[in-house]
Amino acid sequence: MSEKQKQVEKERRGVLELLLQKNGLKRKELVDFLLGVWMAGKIDELTEQEKAQFPNLAF
Repeated sequence: MSEKQKQVEKERRGVLELLLQKNGLKRKELVDFLLGVWMAGKIDELTEQEKAQFPNLAF
């Protein structure tokens, strides 16, 4: 990775941390939320039998 790429990645992490702080979020909260959004968008890939394995979730 070039020095330029390393600097860009460092700045991206800095922006992420600042935005998390400003919004009162922790990284895990953001990841959990985004995973939920991703799963909701993919739920149609599950069969009814597969969905039945998770009786406490509403599909």
